[in-house]
Formats: sequence, C-alpha cells, structure tokens
Amino acid sequence: MRVLRDLHGPTPASIVDEHVAIPAVRPEGRALVRLGMISSVDGGSAIAGVSGGLGNVDDHAVFQALRVNADAVIVGLGTAIAEHYHPPTSEHLRIFVIGDAPDVSGNEALFASERTTLVLPEDAGAAPDGVRVLRAGSGQFVDLAAVVAQLAGDVVVLEGGPSLAGVMVSQGLVDEFFVTVSPRVIAGGSARVVHGPDADAHPWSLDHGFVDDDGYLFLRYGRS
Repeated sequence: MRVLRDLHGPTPASIVDEHVAIPAVRPEGRALVRLGMISSVDGGSAIAGVSGGLGNVDDHAVFQALRVNADAVIVGLGTAIAEHYHPPTSEHLRIFVIGDAPDVSGNEALFASERTTLVLPEDAGAAPDGVRVLRAGSGQFVDLAAVVAQLAGDVVVLEGGPSLAGVMVSQGLVDEFFVTVSPRVIAGGSARVVHGPDADAHPWSLDHGFVDDDGYLFLRYGRS
C-alpha cells in the first residue's frame, strides 16, 4: 500500500522539489516529456473555459517547479490563447505552440518573444512577420513525434490542452503524468484532462504523491 504524505500547514518547497525531480532514466532520441494537468474530482478540466479556476497555491507551485526543471514547454495554440500565456520570464525556457494555422491574433504578445515558436505543418500558410516558426509534418496536423525528436536531450513540460495531450499520449510520446486533483465537483460539459485517440491501456506506476491542507491531491505517474 502506498501512503501519500499528509501535511499540516503550508507545503514545504522540499516536497514540491521531490515531486518534480528529474528521473534518472530518459528516452533516447527524443525529449523527456512530462504532462502536467489539473482535474476536478469528477474529471473536468476547466471552469468557464480555463483550468486556472481549479487550482490553488500548491498547484501553482508544482506548475512553476515543472517549468523551472524544463528546457521547453509544449502547448496547443487554443490553450495558449484561452489561458492568456505570457512569454517565459526565465532565459533558459522556450515555448513551442502547436497549431494548424498561422493565426496568432489571439495572443500577439506571446509570439513577439524570441523564445516562443509557432509549430505548424509544412502545408500551413505563411506566419506573420516576426513570428518564429518550426515546420513539422505535412497535411492537417503537426508531426508531434518529429517535434520531440528535434528536442532530443531536453526536458519538456506538456501543458495541454486535453486534445493535444490525448494525441501525444496515444502516440507514446508522454513519459510522466503530473495530475492535480482539485476537490471540486463541477459537472457541466468540461472535457476530460486528456482525451482523443485510444492510448495503450497498460497501468502506469505511481511514483510520488502528496495531499495539501486544502484537500488537493498531487500525483506523479510514470510509464511502467
């Protein structure tokens, strides 16, 4: 039986650091991909269209710690717009935004940064002047395997949204899953935190977890 840490008072930074520590073994030939998501108890991924309404101070701490330990962020264009993403403040961090069309009008400030790259299929139209672009794959969708292969040796945090996460999980491109379970039951039509094509249904291993005083559950799973 695995017992999660039961804390009293503010969560020590050492617990968060242990929770997000880089694993000793990494995949060969591509980036280490760590998916970070938050879910309500009943599986919802957002309140009023954004995930921020589900979180608390410790969830934010885990989110930031994953970024501190990462070389790059991968996020879908819709999520980057809906969640009002900002250019990274850390000089070591890059953001790769996965899109199917070169429309950055929903968050032009993000793409004005030299550390933000819009990832598009080869056939997509030309991006606006000044936007850094990476082309991967032809047809309607980005070749995600090619993207993580180009980032070989890096630590990447995948921040969603649920559709992008689902595709990457189904393709076996996600190595770790950090999920925060928020003590809320939201019902409604919110999507699951990961959805899309069927993925390998073999169990993952629970590598770490803790509970905070607000009743938030923080879990870290690795592929067995």
